[in-house]
Amino acid sequence: MTDQQMKTSSMAPRRTLIIFVWVAMLLISSLSLVFWRELASGEPQWWSWFTSALIVLLFALTLVRTNLKPLRGFVFMLLVIFFLGFGGGWEWGLIPFIRASSVWVSWESQAPWALSALATHLLRLTPALTILSFLLLTGHKRQDFFLAKGKIDAPVEPSKLLGMKKPEPWTRTGTIFAAIFATVTFAYLLFSIHTSLNAFVQALPLIPVALLIAAINAFNEEFTLRAAPLSQLWSTLGKQQALMITTAFFGLGHFYGIPWGVLGVLLSSFLGWFLGKSMLETRGFFWAWLIHFLPDAFIFTFLAISA
Repeated sequence: MTDQQMKTSSMAPRRTLIIFVWVAMLLISSLSLVFWRELASGEPQWWSWFTSALIVLLFALTLVRTNLKPLRGFVFMLLVIFFLGFGGGWEWGLIPFIRASSVWVSWESQAPWALSALATHLLRLTPALTILSFLLLTGHKRQDFFLAKGKIDAPVEPSKLLGMKKPEPWTRTGTIFAAIFATVTFAYLLFSIHTSLNAFVQALPLIPVALLIAAINAFNEEFTLRAAPLSQLWSTLGKQQALMITTAFFGLGHFYGIPWGVLGVLLSSFLGWFLGKSMLETRGFFWAWLIHFLPDAFIFTFLAISA
């Protein structure tokens, strides 16, 4: 076998893995929902069941096909995200089912904001705790899935997207971007949500709860949608593909977010790419969590004021 034939032979299995992962990720992303909702009257009831059958089939393939075994953990995480109802835009799964139940709706309508909001975000932790349990039970250490502080002053690899031509420490780049994301979020909220100083003073007792919810939400999304999937992909597909896949999934999940539409996808994709880059380069959770937490702190504080 010539060198070229050997190279082609080694590339073929990796190409298969890449295609398989992209298909699995796009299947449970918000992409199909966007087409149904924007081009039709909404997704039919059978669509969720059809999608669930396909993702179960893909997971089954990772159990019976040796070449797909390295992707088993990642597809299992997609299963958890989908069936527990954590996927962006989907109104199907355990969490939406509980939140739509008459018992939950009745309780939530009567409970104070602090209690109902905290209960909701603790419920939304279910996928993260399930995936965390899976990783620990399969012999992974915290450092394997980035659940560690990491080397927070590691160098940032130069990138055209960041306008960087030479490495800089994450302590500088992370601090700058944390300030930018937090400031932009605050400005957006300030001009889009009408409130008053009096309302802020009255909501002061709720701010510690808002900060706790922001901390939970930042951990939940960064672990479930970024750290855990990256840990399953980067050693098999390489850093670039792993980062692209998790970035696309995170971005598509914010089509119906704030801001919504294509702009929301683009902004969320850039944020997802940047935070994923921080995890891979520092081998830790610190910058991703902090940069996510600060904007969330403003968001949930404004929600507390508006409650």
